[in-house]
Amino acid sequence: MLRRTATVGALVFGLLGARLASQSPAVRPADEPTLRAYAGVYQWDRNAFLYLQMWEEGSGFGKPMLVAFDESGELRTLYPTERDQFVAGPGFAVATPTESLIDFQRDARGRIRSLTWRRDGAAARTARRVESERREDVRFSNGEVRLAGTLIGPATRGRHPAIVLVHGSGPQGRESMLPWARFLIRRGIAVFGYDKRGVGGSTGDWNTASFDDLAGDAVAAFEYLKTRGDIDRASIGLLGVSQAGWIMPLAAVRATGIAFVISISGPGVPPAETTIDQARNEMTMTGMRQQDVDDIVGVMTLQYEFARTGQGWDRYMAARERLAARLGPPPPNFPGTPDDPYWQGIKRTYFYDPAPTLRRLQVPTLALFGELDNNIMAAKNKAAWEAALKAGGNRDYTLVVIPKANHDQFEAKTGSNAEVASLQRFAPAYFRTVQNWLTKRVRGFRPS
Repeated sequence: MLRRTATVGALVFGLLGARLASQSPAVRPADEPTLRAYAGVYQWDRNAFLYLQMWEEGSGFGKPMLVAFDESGELRTLYPTERDQFVAGPGFAVATPTESLIDFQRDARGRIRSLTWRRDGAAARTARRVESERREDVRFSNGEVRLAGTLIGPATRGRHPAIVLVHGSGPQGRESMLPWARFLIRRGIAVFGYDKRGVGGSTGDWNTASFDDLAGDAVAAFEYLKTRGDIDRASIGLLGVSQAGWIMPLAAVRATGIAFVISISGPGVPPAETTIDQARNEMTMTGMRQQDVDDIVGVMTLQYEFARTGQGWDRYMAARERLAARLGPPPPNFPGTPDDPYWQGIKRTYFYDPAPTLRRLQVPTLALFGELDNNIMAAKNKAAWEAALKAGGNRDYTLVVIPKANHDQFEAKTGSNAEVASLQRFAPAYFRTVQNWLTKRVRGFRPS
């Protein structure tokens, strides 16, 4: 491919900038190593930063994509069109119509030194690449399970407070949680992400792991950080999204010395209940007939009752068959035999009650909920956390509903899964709330 100089690239982008809406450059495929070369920290000005990383959130648990997000909350997937040239659409994970053109510049040795971002109708902005972080790939163990991760810390010397990033559900890697915590690094906190069991460089199998197993992995990460000379062992906390709301309290009551817990869209009720909540909300948002929604939820309820008690198989199958006669063959998550492996997954995690563990949680706790979260419903789950923490005598807990936020803390319109790709930014209150809370509790944290 013909390599363009920065000057020619800027000229081409300048000419295209006036007609972004009418022309969309062709997106070209690029492999992950090629895209990863652009990842890093870019600085707009003295107190404004842009982060680029590989992230699979925009494609579910599919292929990671190059995503840009800055501390104003804006986030976009970058789609390659030429070497060092990308486009971004008007939403998180949509390529067209083209909203922005992004041009990377290199130095004489071929190293990426800056980027220029041209958004339709706005002045071009340039951000220089900065080495404001130190990264180290490490390995640690939880029993026979070997876990691999990356510690990213401030470039400054000394002992830093740290956060262990705890996964949500699914096959998540060490970078999956970074967008919720990257802004903390330049404020003095190291963040430690690791590959979930069976993902990336970690052994084991997340599919067969219990919440206790996953909590043990988080504890092992905490214990590893305590051995490092560059980490303040008295200021190591946990931060996680969604499923982590079940896992982090288990870790925090098991390990002595965890400094705090930050739960983002974390449930306060059992998984079976949250699964029904999400299913009902999603089906309703897609316009499904209320009778069909009620019948499907009814089958789910009978399914969970059979998995929990071993009773009611005939009732479950009769309801399943009536539903199939009207809507077609059931999906795999409505198994038709009592020995289907799916039942074991339900039994392993779906009936976990988080309340007893939350009552034992005594560390400073921040729990955030999205006002429009259709999975972890804000009012119900906030009330569950509050009842348990209050009953247990926790003296320092803060529960906040973030306005207009969905499950990912993106600023949403309805909270449905279908709209995620078109959303444009994190809810601004998310960053502000986390920062303000940490400022009062973590030694060495530098608020902006």
